[in-house]
Amino acid sequence: MELRHIRYALAVAEDRHFSRAAARLHVSQSALSAQIRDLEKELGVELFNRNSRNVGLTAAGEVFVARSREVLGAMSRLVSDVSAQSNEQVRLTVGTITSAGRVDVGRALADLTRRHPAINVTVRPYGSEVVIEGVRSGAIDVGIVGLAAGRLPKSFAAAPLWSEPTAAFVAPDHPFAQASSIRLEDLRDHTLVDFASGSEARVQTDQAFAESQVPRGKTLEANSVDLICSLTANGLGVGLLPQSMSAPHPELVCIPITDAPHRIVHAITEPAHSSALAREFVELLAAQFTT
Repeated sequence: MELRHIRYALAVAEDRHFSRAAARLHVSQSALSAQIRDLEKELGVELFNRNSRNVGLTAAGEVFVARSREVLGAMSRLVSDVSAQSNEQVRLTVGTITSAGRVDVGRALADLTRRHPAINVTVRPYGSEVVIEGVRSGAIDVGIVGLAAGRLPKSFAAAPLWSEPTAAFVAPDHPFAQASSIRLEDLRDHTLVDFASGSEARVQTDQAFAESQVPRGKTLEANSVDLICSLTANGLGVGLLPQSMSAPHPELVCIPITDAPHRIVHAITEPAHSSALAREFVELLAAQFTT
C-alpha cells in the first residue's frame, strides 16, 4: 500500500463519487477506479458500496477512512514539526472570507512571525465554500469561514470565533433607514442585494426565507462585501450582510432583522495535513475572543 492509495480512497469517501474525486485528484476515473480495486484486493475487503448514483462506505471502509486520516495527520505533523525546528523558510497559507472583520488576522500573523521569523505567509480572500475546499485539499493551511449551524464539515478541526446575525443594510435615504428593526416579512416586496446563489453566505439567507415561509423577491447577486455595499449605497436594493459589517461601512444604515439567520465564524484546519504552525496560528486567532 502506498500513500497515494490512502489519498485516493479518502477523496472517493469524501466526494461519494468516483468522477468527482478523479477530477479533484487530476487523474482519470478509470485510473482512480483501478487504484481503488488494487487497494481493496491488497486489503482483502471491499471499502465501497458502488451503485449507479453514488458511492458509500462499507463497514471496513469506515474503519479504513478513520485510520487513514490518523496516518496522514501523523505524517504531516511529523514533517511540519521537524521543519519548524530548522532555520529554513516555512510557508503558511491562510484563506479567509472578506466579511471576517471582527478577527484581526494581521495581529495574529504579526505575533506568529515574531515567534517564527522565517515564515512565509500568503493570505487569500475567498468565499467560505472555496476556503473549505482549499483546506480539504491542503492548498490552504488555515481557513476562516462563516457558516450556518450544521454546515461545517465534520472532518475539520474547528475553533469557533464568534456568532452573529445577518442584518439589513440600506442607503441613508431608503424608507427603512429610520426603522429600529425589521422582519424578513418586511423584505417581501423589496429588491435584495445578496451573495451569489450557491455560496455558503447565500445558503444562510435562503434557509431563513424558506423557514419563515417568506418568498424571496428580486435579488441582485454580488461576490464580495464591497460590491454588495456599493450596489446598496447606490440605491439598488437592501443589502444582506453580517451585522459586524456596519463598522467598516458607515456610509450605510444597518438595521437589525429580528428573525435573521445567524452564522458561526470558525478557524478551520484539516487534521490529515495540518501543521504545528497552522495550529499555533488558530490558537492566536481564538485567543482574541477569550481575553
